[in-house]
Amino acid sequence: MRQQHVEQHAVAAKTVAGGCRSSTNERPQTFILQHRFPDYLKRSFSKLRYDVAGGCRSSAKKRVKDQTTRSYGKLRIWGLQLLILLLACPLFATPLALQSFENSASDTWAYTASPSGFVPYFWGRTNQAQGGASAQNGSWYWASWLMENSAASMVFSNVAITPGTQHSISFYYYSKNLAAATDQLQICVEYDTGSQWTNWTPLLLNTQAWSLFSINIPQTASTVRVKIATSYSNANMDKYVHWDNFSVNASEAEFTAPIIYNTSVAQRTDGSKLVDIYYDLFDANGDNCEVTLKLSDNGGTSFAITPSPQFLSGDIGAGIAPGFGKYIIWNAGAEGVGYDGNQFMVKFTAEDGLFPLPANFVLVAGGTFSNGTSNVTVSSFYMDKYELTQAGYQAVMGSNPATGYGVGSNYPVYSVSWFKAIEYCNRRSINEGLTPCYSYSSYGTNPANWPAGWNTSNTNHTNVACNWTANGYRLPTEMEWQFAARGGNQTHNYTYSGSNDVNTVAWYYSNSGSTTHTVGTKVPNELGLYDMSGNVWEWNWDIYGSYPSGSQTNPTGAASGSYRVLRGGGWYYNASYCPVSARSYDYAAGSNYIIGFRCVRVSP
Repeated sequence: MRQQHVEQHAVAAKTVAGGCRSSTNERPQTFILQHRFPDYLKRSFSKLRYDVAGGCRSSAKKRVKDQTTRSYGKLRIWGLQLLILLLACPLFATPLALQSFENSASDTWAYTASPSGFVPYFWGRTNQAQGGASAQNGSWYWASWLMENSAASMVFSNVAITPGTQHSISFYYYSKNLAAATDQLQICVEYDTGSQWTNWTPLLLNTQAWSLFSINIPQTASTVRVKIATSYSNANMDKYVHWDNFSVNASEAEFTAPIIYNTSVAQRTDGSKLVDIYYDLFDANGDNCEVTLKLSDNGGTSFAITPSPQFLSGDIGAGIAPGFGKYIIWNAGAEGVGYDGNQFMVKFTAEDGLFPLPANFVLVAGGTFSNGTSNVTVSSFYMDKYELTQAGYQAVMGSNPATGYGVGSNYPVYSVSWFKAIEYCNRRSINEGLTPCYSYSSYGTNPANWPAGWNTSNTNHTNVACNWTANGYRLPTEMEWQFAARGGNQTHNYTYSGSNDVNTVAWYYSNSGSTTHTVGTKVPNELGLYDMSGNVWEWNWDIYGSYPSGSQTNPTGAASGSYRVLRGGGWYYNASYCPVSARSYDYAAGSNYIIGFRCVRVSP
């Protein structure tokens, strides 16, 4: 590694309006039902059973195939069997307003219930179990029972929010045995101080478990108010609707997967060979979805048959809004395929286009700071709070290059070249269904297709290009890294990342014992990022060069040069290399035992 010099400059940080951008990533929800042409009809009703009780739910977000822990939700229904994959805990836990019905000091979100009492039916707070449910969190919740077609509602007062920043609304609800034909369960969210309620969204009628509803508030909004409403018949005394933990949060909505349910597939018996398909679509984030169909003729081993788009009409394709009674007409007879007399399985897929981030990524809200030469503005992004571990690297790359200076699952990976860091980012993106950021020359984004020797010659580093709008993993730019290391908009202008005392935040020559250390064992900085000073040097994207003068927005480094930037200092170097202003560089093929990296992704 070639140490250029240590640069220490005064920091001037200020917030930039805009907050998070929206990202896209898929979380397909699938179920399968038997269907025989021409006369077979099968209807599938799904009982949605997904346990989100308690704080962190193993993720939408822990999946049957665990591609990234707490990464995205995937739902499959085979026949009547439903597997729900839940989501990761929110990045920020302190709400701006909360109503948990505990009557505690934390319950700051005022509400008015109608009716105010629970006679002749139950509509109110309780700490007793009803219909198989107790409080989602704590001891108390809002319950309803024996409604007998009576309407009940609850209005939550206006909450002021800051325009230009990202906020969200979340709550949990429990429903049991309600029917679409006779019952109602819905929420309305308005972004004004008026009294009209028009923006209604239906909720699931039979969750039989505490279920999360979470939506982003438009960044143009300065206030928000909420109303919930329900009415249902209850002749058999077996229907329930409960609510708990309403909150307004200064963070992105918690991602939840869309659900397709109440499906029906039937071919008409009039000889037209038209197939009528009905389904209900629910998305707890209120996102429009892309709905697709595929068929299997081998009992579900594969789904290689895709109906032609020109023979499908109705609620199919992109932009399908959640709701009941979605309807598709499929002209199966026009496909030119011999469906008659054969049995097929039909797979429905709904994708809302959103990928949540792994739980260890933290938001770095966009802002402006001085790098000592110029004012630099960076847009919002997410950064891994830890240096990439050896376990994380091996899970993607199949090997662990670290040896001799701290070996273990939670030690930072080291002896990694810039080329290998780039390859890791793309392979991880591909594994998780994301769009890779990097391409090599004309060989595309899949490292498996890159030519032999691409990562052995230092001069090849300029053949790598970055797609800055892709939602996959990548290295931070030098200015992203520096802004994050300084604490972003929350900076205290410390010398080191998180403190003026290097021993508090960094493993370096005087305290490391000549080895790396488990990530996250020192104090984090203002954003919750660990080891931004010390432990291992971290690769950045940029070609090394002098900082240009004049204000800049999202700079990506020098246009040409022989080296790539390193940041943060390391266990083998003294404290003078650990300030947030210090920078260094090395050849892209260099794989020194003091160099590792961490990943970022654009804001979702």
